[in-house]
Amino acid sequence: MELKTHEVAKELGMAPRTVRKWVQKYEIPCRKNDYGHYVYDEEALARLETLKASGEVAGALDIAFDTDIKEVQFENMSTRNEESKALEHRLENLTERVSRTERMVQQKADEVVSYQLLQQRKEIEELTKTVDRLEKMIDQMQTPVKKIEPPLIFDQPPQQKRRNVFRSIFGL
Repeated sequence: MELKTHEVAKELGMAPRTVRKWVQKYEIPCRKNDYGHYVYDEEALARLETLKASGEVAGALDIAFDTDIKEVQFENMSTRNEESKALEHRLENLTERVSRTERMVQQKADEVVSYQLLQQRKEIEELTKTVDRLEKMIDQMQTPVKKIEPPLIFDQPPQQKRRNVFRSIFGL
């Protein structure tokens, strides 16, 4: 019986990546097929099951079987302490970068709003000037216009008759 990595992982109840790491770390004998995939036999499966059952692999500690539990815990704690300090430092850096980015975004938003306000004020001023001009034009149109009445015929001086022109033409 030969099983592939995902089948072994499913049977053991673990991730396929963990199975591959254990095979490399603990040099469990298995072969690769033509496609480069690990293929496990019954002996490899049995060794993986015993590794999973042992507390040494379950804790994922890199220690020998004969070390004392206190030494393991101390080594694990110091590793965790160093890792936690590194994680805290990375978290602080990340928090600082996020804060800086937020400030930059806020500043940019303020600049955009200020620019928009200036543009709107300019438009309002132009519209106000236009409204003022229109009001003046309406006022001029509403003012009463003095009507010029045509002069009465009687008010005009009498015109001379043009009799002489006809006489000179016809020779009379």
